[in-house]
Amino acid sequence: MPLKVLIIGAGVCGPAFATMLRRSDPEHNITVLERHPGIRHNGLQIDLRAWGVPIMKRLGLLDIASKRCVHENGIAVVDSKGRKHAEFGVNKSHTGQQSFTSEFEIMRGDLVEVLYEASLKDPKTGVSGEAENEDAPGIRYKFSTWPTALTQDEKGVDVTLSDGTTKRYDLVIGADGQWSRTRRLIFGEEEGLKMFKRLNVYAAYYTVPREPEDDDIARFYHVGGGRGIATRSGDRPETQVYLMARTNSEEVQRAVERQPVETQKAVFEKLYEGAGWQWERFRKGLRESTDFYADSLGQVKAPHIVKGRVALLGDAASCASPVTGMGTTVSLIGSWVLAGELARHKGDVPTALEAYDANVRPYIDEAQKLMLGVPWVMTIDSSWGVFLIRLLLSFFSFIRLDKILFAILPEDKGGIKIPEYPETNM
Repeated sequence: MPLKVLIIGAGVCGPAFATMLRRSDPEHNITVLERHPGIRHNGLQIDLRAWGVPIMKRLGLLDIASKRCVHENGIAVVDSKGRKHAEFGVNKSHTGQQSFTSEFEIMRGDLVEVLYEASLKDPKTGVSGEAENEDAPGIRYKFSTWPTALTQDEKGVDVTLSDGTTKRYDLVIGADGQWSRTRRLIFGEEEGLKMFKRLNVYAAYYTVPREPEDDDIARFYHVGGGRGIATRSGDRPETQVYLMARTNSEEVQRAVERQPVETQKAVFEKLYEGAGWQWERFRKGLRESTDFYADSLGQVKAPHIVKGRVALLGDAASCASPVTGMGTTVSLIGSWVLAGELARHKGDVPTALEAYDANVRPYIDEAQKLMLGVPWVMTIDSSWGVFLIRLLLSFFSFIRLDKILFAILPEDKGGIKIPEYPETNM
């Protein structure tokens, strides 16, 4: 039975779910809201791991995404003089564990574009485009628009939008990130925010002009004092800089979560004073950057990700945090399970959502398990601790123990396979 569906958020998760929903039934009427003026083509490097890889293959999008992948050949741990203490490569065999660097590294904007374009393609005709009107089957995107209120009964959800209009839907999906407005609307402002559990690590991301010594090996530098710096260049014209600081400072939390970009830049500049390595270069880039972004690292721990006819998806439901490397993959497996349950239960939205809530939980639980020592291992306090972790990683690198190291990561735990939903025809 075709449904009238509202998806809130057009990052990775929203277009991914829209694509799967259209593949399962081209007669669905789908609207995707995005608060930004258009599809955001910016963003730094993300990756596909575990369940995300076969799902992209099932969608026929893995080869398309692979052509846009960043060619990064591993990661090195360096000291303040840039000397390598350990180096880990990439598993390019298409089988087994991914390393620190995935075989499928891709810029966020490129993956969003792949999924967005896929969502526009009519599964029956192969023609791309949006639906002719709001009552026609197909998909349409509404930019610079967001929900301000949700009310629901047994038969549908009334959504008031930022443009003042109110529309009714059979199903509403919140795919709007770790600070999800949808989550706060359905569970209440205070409760929705409390579901985000901070790791007390604050990260900043931006790019700087590439220099000749920036090769295709990513680098990680333990600064000490609860700080770390990573760089990634791959085959791209700019170098990405990642700053990660672990602190209980309320000033830092307030700046990162509530204050303007210039204030955030000043806070990170102060935090990294005297950091060493290439900090003077990165400080200059920080001051001049136009793509700076900062956020709190944490995980969304929601007892339930469904309320009535509203469901949460991706980071809104189960943010695993960037330190797990599983965020994109969890968005894809969540979309897969939700589309599958909706197809299986043929228009019975409440039953489908209950099944989604229950059946996606094992994937969420596995993805959110932090490796022993994370995030401390990236944000070490003492110089003695930095010395020890470099020594340990150097040992792992020397005897090629990275495969064993990654065997304990969440993507390989539990032996969980992607579920089969023949009803979706995917």
